[in-house]
Amino acid sequence: MIVCICNNVNVATIESAVVDGAATVDAIRQQTGAAGCCGKCQFKVNRVLQKSLDNLDASSVSSSIAVMSS
Repeated sequence: MIVCICNNVNVATIESAVVDGAATVDAIRQQTGAAGCCGKCQFKVNRVLQKSLDNLDASSVSSSIAVMSS
């Protein structure tokens, strides 16, 4: 799904930026261009960012638990 029409940035691109270390809308803007023009997508960018960060945190916790269990 396209999140930023102006710069043709989709959800997967934002998720990839989060995996690469982006943790703020400004970092997403710098890495992808999303929310860098008209700003109408900033809410959507933030929502995808937060969901991606939550998923990344949950993944990290699961990995840590698996390592401790071994």
